[in-house]
Amino acid sequence: MKKKGRTKRIILRVTAVFFLLLIAGLVFLYYNLNRLLTNALTKSFHSNIISDVYELKFEKLSVNLLAGNVSVYNVEMNQLENSLNNYPYINSSLRLKTHKMILKNVQLSTLLKSGILKLDKIEIIEPEVEFRIEDKIPVFFPLKDTAASQSKKTNKRFIESFVLKEFHMVDASFHSTNEAREREFNIKKLNFSISDLLIDQQPGRDLISYKNVHISIGEFTGSLQKRALKYLTFKDFNINIDSLNVEQTPDTSVYHFADFSTGLKELDIQTADSLFNINMRSFDLSYKDRSIKMNDIVFKPNVSQARLQAEHKFQSTDFSGSAGSLNMTGVNFDSLIHKGKIFVDEIILDKVSASIYKDKTKPVDTKKFPQYIGQSVKAIKPPLLIKQVKATNVTLVNKERNPDGSIATANLHRATLEVKNITNLSFDEALMIKANAYIENKAHLNLSLSFDYLKPQFSFDGRIEKFNLPDLNHLIGAYTPASINKGTVDEITFSGIAYRASAGGTMKFLYHDLDIDIDLEGKAKWKSSVLAFGANTVVPAANPASADKPQRIVKFSVERDMNKAFINLIIKSVLNGLKETLIMSKENKQSYREKKKELRKEKKKQNKKEKN
Repeated sequence: MKKKGRTKRIILRVTAVFFLLLIAGLVFLYYNLNRLLTNALTKSFHSNIISDVYELKFEKLSVNLLAGNVSVYNVEMNQLENSLNNYPYINSSLRLKTHKMILKNVQLSTLLKSGILKLDKIEIIEPEVEFRIEDKIPVFFPLKDTAASQSKKTNKRFIESFVLKEFHMVDASFHSTNEAREREFNIKKLNFSISDLLIDQQPGRDLISYKNVHISIGEFTGSLQKRALKYLTFKDFNINIDSLNVEQTPDTSVYHFADFSTGLKELDIQTADSLFNINMRSFDLSYKDRSIKMNDIVFKPNVSQARLQAEHKFQSTDFSGSAGSLNMTGVNFDSLIHKGKIFVDEIILDKVSASIYKDKTKPVDTKKFPQYIGQSVKAIKPPLLIKQVKATNVTLVNKERNPDGSIATANLHRATLEVKNITNLSFDEALMIKANAYIENKAHLNLSLSFDYLKPQFSFDGRIEKFNLPDLNHLIGAYTPASINKGTVDEITFSGIAYRASAGGTMKFLYHDLDIDIDLEGKAKWKSSVLAFGANTVVPAANPASADKPQRIVKFSVERDMNKAFINLIIKSVLNGLKETLIMSKENKQSYREKKKELRKEKKKQNKKEKN
């Protein structure tokens, strides 16, 4: 019994000593693990070729043994003033600073034994990142091929492959200065997350893949010194990418992904000359839906029209406008990304407001020869096919400063526009435009245009429905020395073909009870008038003049002003047709006489039948 009791006491004492030693060891390990991990992380970083150019510093770290998580505090990574080895191709640098970085599910034993960091997830909290870019193609780190010789001398490794299940960057702030391109960007509230990251660096190419990528930016501001845009700001920017794969060679990058979407709000752009401002309330793009949606787009000048016109030596058109919405459907993003081809099924605009201004006191640029739309589209370099464009609820204001200094204004209201077959791929079918609008909100106009792609020509057909002429006195008075006391237009229909240097066609202008006042004093140069007739001319009060006379259906022809666009040729054609109706040329008079003869013959035949 005594021997048994003595044996128990010995076992208890040994066990107690063992547990005391174990507890002491654990306590010692706990207090020294941070130091061991600090040394291991430092060793892991210095074993990489990146440590030749950058230094990594952190204040402290703590470890959760059960979860295998390591928290690192006050982390900084900066470029060394003097690199440990010479890498002359490194032309840019970055600086990272963060209060806290969490490394999750770290293989602690591997890190402690071999100094190699293996983990599942990295999370960086509120970092500050600054890029300094000094070349058009920035290089921040030593490259594998060129660093191979140094790595053999220093026994340092470069990144050949890397696997990471998750990476999160939370509420980061970025500052980037690109001296090569003279750009500077500031980003606030940047959130960046990826899952299942794989980097596989092979000779001559790098393979990178992600399962999911999400980027969001709270606020972005940027300045660009040598571009058409000077200042750029936006908010609530986001990108979502599903299953992204990138294959990169020294001169080519190939991207593949399953889905992609992006959007932003409150876009504000200032042009480089500070003359114009572009705003957009929202922008959304969806690869899966093949759509792009934009809302509340505004393009407007920051200065007066006189200031804009001062930029031009010759006559030039200044444009400003807005659209409540612009939606693109059936967008072929694959063709755009991989082949640079623009294929869109339909573009729909709504609540469009546009303003056009021209100063006609300036000389015309005689060296400028505008092309018709067919030839302009055909000359576009990227392959293009837009099947249809529709615009609804359109308002257009056209202002011109006349040679005498007066301002002429024309307004189109409640307009719709439809364009079909915008392409530079096949020229068998014409580019078609159909429009209808209310001139001065009174006269309903329908216009159809068909532009040939192979020849510099187009056909046109138009119709203006019944309206009271005095309703257009404001418009007529702005362009002519005439005013309408009374009169009703019953119908105006016209059609014709415009060639490279001329146009011709027919017009039917029916009206009744016309009474016009004309004041030609000091108006010798009013070439764009609606009623280009001389003083003391007697204008018929109606067309047809009476029930026993035929309608005046006239032919017109005009010469194109080669320094002006197609719209000017259409306007000249219409005005010439109106003039020919009121004051007929010799040819139209002859045709009208023949119609009157035919009408008389028909009436005689009819009278004979009635008598018999």
